[in-house]
Amino acid sequence: MTPNLNTILDAARKLPINQQRELISRLQINSDREKVPGIVERHFGTFKSGNPDSGNNEKIDADLAKEYGDIHEFEN
Repeated sequence: MTPNLNTILDAARKLPINQQRELISRLQINSDREKVPGIVERHFGTFKSGNPDSGNNEKIDADLAKEYGDIHEFEN
């Protein structure tokens, strides 16, 4: 039995964001090989995290910079 596209997309939306990006990257490579324009781009914006700041790139960048700057020392 072959899963339909909606089943595959639902599963992809549940992946952690880094795995979603990897999937998009691989799909783009395959898309480039097959010369199918827009195969990945048509799905941009379909994931809804429920976080109103999920599309706020400035906040995301600030959060990342804050975390990268923290040395994360652990107490024993």
